[in-house]
Amino acid sequence: MAEITDIKFQALTMLSVKPMLQKLRQWWLRRTEEHFLICAAVEHERACEAEENEAYYQKRAAMARSLQYWN
Repeated sequence: MAEITDIKFQALTMLSVKPMLQKLRQWWLRRTEEHFLICAAVEHERACEAEENEAYYQKRAAMARSLQYWN
């Protein structure tokens, strides 16, 4: 008889823990997604900045070559 009571108690305990675990999992996934989006935005900003820097230095090199041609 004690074994049946133990099984029922464990089943009731799992019912109360399961929603908490689901909320914890949702929180973890939301946090992970936010972190991923922040990292993606930073990486995108770095890529844009690198492209701007590359264009700037290419322009300066072209102007230097042009000056050498005319001198």
